[in-house]
Amino acid sequence: MTKQFWIQLKIDKLNKLLKKFKVYLLKEQFRPSFIGLFVNPFYFARKAIYNNIKFYAKNITGTTLDIGCGSKPYASLFQTDKYIGMDIEVSGHKHTDSKIDVFYNGVEIPFKDDFFDSIVCFEVLEHVFNPDVFLTEAIRVLKPGGTAIFTVPFVWDEHEQPYDYARYSSFGLKFLFEKNGFKVAENRKYLCDLRLFTLLANAYIYKIIKKLIPNKVSYLLILPLTTINNFLGHIFYLFPKNEDLYYGNIFLLKKY
Repeated sequence: MTKQFWIQLKIDKLNKLLKKFKVYLLKEQFRPSFIGLFVNPFYFARKAIYNNIKFYAKNITGTTLDIGCGSKPYASLFQTDKYIGMDIEVSGHKHTDSKIDVFYNGVEIPFKDDFFDSIVCFEVLEHVFNPDVFLTEAIRVLKPGGTAIFTVPFVWDEHEQPYDYARYSSFGLKFLFEKNGFKVAENRKYLCDLRLFTLLANAYIYKIIKKLIPNKVSYLLILPLTTINNFLGHIFYLFPKNEDLYYGNIFLLKKY
């Protein structure tokens, strides 16, 4: 065995470790565990989204369309026969880790009428410039009796610029869904307490430091500061809730 062979072997092992670490960080980004307190500046938002999707996951069955799927971070929560991911080709984020099966052209969803048993759409509607066209297409491809789950942020900063077009209250969302043929079965608001302010502080820290130090070194400053806020958030959770000021909504919808 040559020296070059052993060097290459070590490089391959290092690359495998880095790949595993990247997968682990991606999991902590969308499905944070206790470790997420230390490595995820948006811990409380992502934890709230994940917990609420998990709560309604039993409603998603059969052939399912994930609109704005990205890396399909929540796919394993659902007991489906077929799980199809759809996303738009040009957006405010890279598709490096995406698992896209079909692309959406921004107008027509490329499936026939009444094709899907279920639809899921997470943190996407605020990036849709023509929500009526979008929702009309979504309900068109959903079977009668089918179910959809949407999560939408309410109090959050502009993100994935310039493709960030709207913020909707729970009343605005209910109006949009019903206007375009959906029946609202349930609606829950989440992060309706003082943890919201630690989350917003983390978003501020993240954006400011990333502008000053636009590379991965910035995390050496971001993570210690945001970790402190994450732990403070657990203390703030003891204060009363205010359901008029919150991070986001989740809607369980039906087509009749």
